[in-house]
Order: sequence, then structure tokens, then C-alpha cells
Amino acid sequence: MKEKLKKWQIIYIDNIKYLVINMIEFEEDKNIWYEYEIRDELGKSKILCIENENEYYIYTPYSGDINEKDRNLNINGRDYEVLDEGTAIVKNYLGNVDVDIREQCQYINYISNDKKHIISIEKWDDGVEKSQGEYIDSNRIRITDTIEEPDAKQYKNNIKENKKKSKIAMIIIPILAVIVIFIVNIFNSNPLQKYIEKNSKYEYITSITNNVNRKKARVYKSSFSTIDETVKDIIDGIPEKITNVTDSANNTNENGIGIHTKNEFAYVYLENGAVYVQVSDKKYVINGGSTYHSYYSPYYYGAFNSSNKNSVYSNYADSARQQSVNSRRASGGGISFGK
Repeated sequence: MKEKLKKWQIIYIDNIKYLVINMIEFEEDKNIWYEYEIRDELGKSKILCIENENEYYIYTPYSGDINEKDRNLNINGRDYEVLDEGTAIVKNYLGNVDVDIREQCQYINYISNDKKHIISIEKWDDGVEKSQGEYIDSNRIRITDTIEEPDAKQYKNNIKENKKKSKIAMIIIPILAVIVIFIVNIFNSNPLQKYIEKNSKYEYITSITNNVNRKKARVYKSSFSTIDETVKDIIDGIPEKITNVTDSANNTNENGIGIHTKNEFAYVYLENGAVYVQVSDKKYVINGGSTYHSYYSPYYYGAFNSSNKNSVYSNYADSARQQSVNSRRASGGGISFGK
């Protein structure tokens, strides 16, 4: 592409028709590139970036968090590294855009390992723009010489129709979100039980039924030889689900350790040289459920009702939880229309 596109010029990307709406021409050290706002027949907009006459990129807004000081990113499982960065100057513009001639913006672009995806950040005086894009092969794009100014009435109708769809989505999406949360809560309501049940380190021994509300406690024998190892293994298995770690006698594991989640309680104790884990719904305990080894009942209830955290394991849980959060933390990426 040797000449700039014109307003209302028709282009096709993957056989979808677009009209050129606005344009910003950037310059940096004699290097020039163009960002075009293009709109399809339904009124949806994207940004077409053209560099070096025949390099094409399509961008859409990105709303995720990103720290531009990071040199490497992982977004949605895709690794990125810094491609280029600098300060660009607005050389010219077309249409209704929020820029001025000679206005500057700092930018940083990240490219994926496969060289097909881009994360872009543009920092302007009045805000930051983030966007995600992909490289478009030249055979996917066709630029015509046709200028087609849209019918104003039809154009407005398309916009209204999109607004109606957005309003419907605003109603439906929260409802779906509630349903999803409900389903997630169902499957995540017993993380302690699921972790222990599916872990070969724990051998199922028996179940005890509460006669009041028919809730059950399940008893497992740990493969670890100490309470300490067992408690830390459970914490490491579900760190973000642990809400409290308590004992019946302050800061000691001599008479067992209680592990709490939102809805569950597990009691870890040592009997005849073996470590046992009794796990149940909290309602089992509240309604007078018994322990497998009756000797431990007072300590079981003591750990359940204790308001004192076991400092050693609570600190261990806090550390494990933070490491888990850090391992999940991903960053995110801008283009310059609508800043």
C-alpha cells in the first residue's frame, strides 16, 4: 500500500466488508505507519495497522492488567517478549480522533513466540491504551478503490440495533454469571474432601454418620509419618481454599491440628504411630458428630471452635497461598482511538 486509505474506502478482510472511518499517521525517526479505524456493516469497529507498505495487523481493545516494566508476558497461555518500544509523534490524522498534530505517545509492543500475535501499549498524556492484535497475511486482505459513504439512516439503525443487543447482553450476562458461580460453588464446596479422596497419599479407612442430620465424616490414614508433613501437604494441595488452621492447645500439634475451608473441617491427629485425617462438612461437627478415635473428641471440638490460629501453619498457609496467586498472575496489553 503506497498511498494512505481514504475515509469511507472499502476494504475486505477474510471476505468481510469494512469501511475506513478514521486514521492516525505516526512517525518515528523517519519510520511511518498508519492506524485505521475500520467498521463492518454491523457497526463493529477494529483497528487496522499498516506498516512498511505491506505489513498488516488487526487490533481490538485489551482490558487485562499488564505491567509495562515486564519484558516478558504470558497472556492466556501464550508467551510474549518485547518487540520494540519508543516514542511516536502524530504526523497527521483523518476523521474524528482524539489526537493533535505533533502529539506524542510512548509505546511498547510485545510479540508472541509464533510471531503472529501482538500486545500493544500506548501511553498518552491523558491515558493509556492497551490492545491485542494479530498479523494478517496479505492474501487475507483486499483494498479496493471504492468509496462508499454509508446511508446515514441505515448507519444509525445499525448502531441502535447494536445498542439493543448490548442492553440484552447486560441483562443476560449477569444471570449467566450467577448460574456459573452457583455451579462453580457446587463443585468447589468440598475441596478438602476432593483433594484427599483423589490423592494416593491417603488411604480411606471408614465413614462415620451423624445421627442428627445424617452428615458424614470420612477418615483417612496418611502415608506421612508426622502431623507436620500431613498438614503441610494438604495446605500445599489447596492453598487458596484454606481459611484457617487451628489447634486445641495454643501453637502445638500434640493433640491434633484443624484445617478449615469455607464449608469443611479436617482434623489431623496421631494415633498409635499412624497419622489420621477426618474430614467432613462443618455441619457434621456443629451437630455433634463424633471422632473415629473417641479419645480425641475434646481436642477435635477444641480445634474446630478455637479462635486462635496455629501460628506456624497459618503462616505456612499464607505463604503457600501467595505463591499460588503469583503463579497464576498474568499480564495484559493498546491502540490509540478513543483515548
